Amino acid sequence: MNARTTSRFVRPHQLIALAALLGVAGCGACNCNVPGFHAPAPGVTPLPPGVTPTPTPLPTPTSTPIASTSCSQGAAAVALGPALAPFAVLAGSTVTNVGNTLVTFGPGAVTGGVNDDLIGVSPGTAVTGFYPPGTDTDGSNAIYAAGYNANAAVPLAAQVALTTAYGVLAGKAAGVTFPNGQDLSQASVVGHPVGTLPPGVYRSASSLSIMAGNLTLDGGGNAQSVFIFQMGSTLTTTLNGGAGGNVVLTGGATACNIYWQVGSSAVLGGATFYGNVLANQSVTVNATLFNGRALASVGAVSIPVAGGSQITNPGGQ
Repeated sequence: MNARTTSRFVRPHQLIALAALLGVAGCGACNCNVPGFHAPAPGVTPLPPGVTPTPTPLPTPTSTPIASTSCSQGAAAVALGPALAPFAVLAGSTVTNVGNTLVTFGPGAVTGGVNDDLIGVSPGTAVTGFYPPGTDTDGSNAIYAAGYNANAAVPLAAQVALTTAYGVLAGKAAGVTFPNGQDLSQASVVGHPVGTLPPGVYRSASSLSIMAGNLTLDGGGNAQSVFIFQMGSTLTTTLNGGAGGNVVLTGGATACNIYWQVGSSAVLGGATFYGNVLANQSVTVNATLFNGRALASVGAVSIPVAGGSQITNPGGQ
């Protein structure tokens, strides 16, 4: 066939394919890396050749201040001292735990650069039920006992400070004296509902309890309000179907300003408990949430809750 005859049989789509093929084949004779031309956007002046554009700097992020939620203490607070304040759990004989207990510390609860979540025993040496299953926010080195942190001087100094703080609390003049065995959830103070107590020092020559209902501590709008409970023998809280045996805070009351000076032993059986428990003998923590310190001078601190307890040191010196 001649060229004229051939052209009669060439279809339009074949011409397109042929043109594309010739373009690829001819790429070696041209600069294939040259970008296509793009007209500048309306209102934008193109830069001269060879000039690098300056990127627009990103704004510098600013940090948002976080309000302090650490404990606020006033003149009425009882000083635990730097040796005792860091301990969330301290026993004289043993510390025993059963469940997945977590010992930790609240915001701002730091003493001398040490987080206030220590566990210790002195003069005893045994801590059981941690690692596993119980844990401490600062790890096993925050436990002062045989097999953990071996510095026995730290819990010993804490026990000395505990004796001092216990004596100071016991010597406070009481503003209200309750009858022996008073259920604080049923206690009545002038100007307040039954089971609600304002700041003050409360005493019983024998035992105190929280059983039939809940005990509400009303700070009256003062975060430095202090509550001190003195008892000659035991403190017992008993869960009453979720409606009793608990400590409830209102009016700005804080756990670090609540003190329980217990003549013998404390058994915390409600679901929620607040305050520093300084017991001459032992402390048993059955509360699921315990915001405070469990400090036993002579005996043991036991945490027998099957599911474990969260013990949070609220801070305060």
